[in-house]
Amino acid sequence: MALLETFMEIERELGRKVFEDVVERARIAVAAEVMVEAERRALKLKRQRLTMGNVTFLQSGPKVAHE
Repeated sequence: MALLETFMEIERELGRKVFEDVVERARIAVAAEVMVEAERRALKLKRQRLTMGNVTFLQSGPKVAHE
């Protein structure tokens, strides 16, 4: 809510063009942070796989009743 209030205040005090520019920069900043987080998680997963060696873990599928 604080972010939305800030955006409204920017638009009210500085005008629509400045507001649109601020929103675009905020959108880019959020996208960059999401990419950083995705890369961090991918690297963490890669490290976990390396420490498990060459072991493949198989998950069993759903149990099916045979008649």
